[in-house]
Amino acid sequence: MEVFVARQPILNVNDEVYAYELLYRNSEENRFVPIDANQATSEVLMNSFVTIGLERLSQNKPCFINFTEDLLFEKVPEYFNPQQLVVEILEHVSFSLDLIRVCRELKRKGYLIALDDVIDLDRASLYELLPYVDILKVDIRAVTKENRLKIIRLTEDFNLTLLAEKVETREEHHQCKVEGFELFQGFYYSKPLIVKGLEIPFYTGTYFQIIKELSASEEEVNIEKVTEILEQDVALTYKLLRLINSSQYRFKVPVQSIKQAVMLLGTESLKKWLYVLSVEQTAPVSSSKTQLILKTSLLRAKMCEQIAIRIRTKAKADGFFLTGFMSLIDVITQKPVGEVIDLLPLDTAIKEALLGTENIYRQILDLVIGMEKADFEILESHLIVGGVGFTEIFEIYGQAIAWTDQLYQEHFTESAT
Repeated sequence: MEVFVARQPILNVNDEVYAYELLYRNSEENRFVPIDANQATSEVLMNSFVTIGLERLSQNKPCFINFTEDLLFEKVPEYFNPQQLVVEILEHVSFSLDLIRVCRELKRKGYLIALDDVIDLDRASLYELLPYVDILKVDIRAVTKENRLKIIRLTEDFNLTLLAEKVETREEHHQCKVEGFELFQGFYYSKPLIVKGLEIPFYTGTYFQIIKELSASEEEVNIEKVTEILEQDVALTYKLLRLINSSQYRFKVPVQSIKQAVMLLGTESLKKWLYVLSVEQTAPVSSSKTQLILKTSLLRAKMCEQIAIRIRTKAKADGFFLTGFMSLIDVITQKPVGEVIDLLPLDTAIKEALLGTENIYRQILDLVIGMEKADFEILESHLIVGGVGFTEIFEIYGQAIAWTDQLYQEHFTESAT
């Protein structure tokens, strides 16, 4: 399924791109379709940071994203790298004490905060919030001349950056520069540009199983069980790895297993992202082609794991499971394997294996693919790895098929109930 995000550049006084504002779109038609604000922001977050990626969407420049009160109170912005995200507070959000506390914490952690569509200074609570604000976005087509002058004076008092939005003519651009605006956005520079990507569907059943496991207190969460559930869904695992790579916690430790990925992210961050996914409104996998690819990924994962156990390799079996599990990720995402793997925080040896480099992970993966294709020449040349015989490989293959079929039966039984 294709997903869409619109981006509009924000320029500085030198006409250089300072940042992009990311906007909700549900098709290639460049207009906003009314939708729940929480869902719109959640889709923009997931589509931008996970599905499309900021390296493609904004060339890793900062991104302005609108946040609702609900998402702010859930502390969703805190998951992202403060160098990549500007938290834009919508004009209708109430400047309550709770919101001020949230903004104070965001500011302490290094986030830039922008107020959207500022046209007057009538809200008394605004002055309580301003110490934690960095940028005022002024709607130059809606603000009166009198209020415009007040806002300009205010920014000097609070050391705020002025951003002129909805600039449509050269004259407006020049006037805003004369008045001291430092950032600029509007049709005069560029209309929003649609960028699209391919969403990877995941099982609603898997999602709710993880939610159930994470509903326990942090001390009682069973990491082994959460890992076991994720090992049933390559799409959620891929999203998890992308989240780790795009979050403010970009880990230097390469991931060697799904369990390690869960532990690196942490249960609280995982809960936060599952909340965003729930708002985004997930749907079960329906395409028969997608089901076949995901099923094959599971089969390969289990076979790689079991072969690694049989040959008693020094590398952990979890790494072989992950290698088999991710071996069709280029087919699932419909992107070149090198481009996809480069965006995931995987262990170097696993990355190399997925790219075709000969190592123990690749040898076992090739053995599994040979069995999958019934290519006995490949099988014979690879069975020397660790001394696994034909009888053992056929036994492992049969067990992996049974395991995969059972998982599928459980998933679709749950989806039907």
